[in-house]
Amino acid sequence: MRSFIIILCCVVFVTASLSTDGLLRAVIDLCAFVLLLYSLLGMKSSNKTDDVEQ
Repeated sequence: MRSFIIILCCVVFVTASLSTDGLLRAVIDLCAFVLLLYSLLGMKSSNKTDDVEQ
């Protein structure tokens, strides 16, 4: 489920990035990068907590 959300967000951000330019495009790209980092780091930390709870 989480991988589907990541792919969907990537598609949305690429589409928005292609339809804009300048500062707005840079902000969209920065948001996409932050979202991907957050989702990847969130996956790793949630896996670690699952291991601890078991």
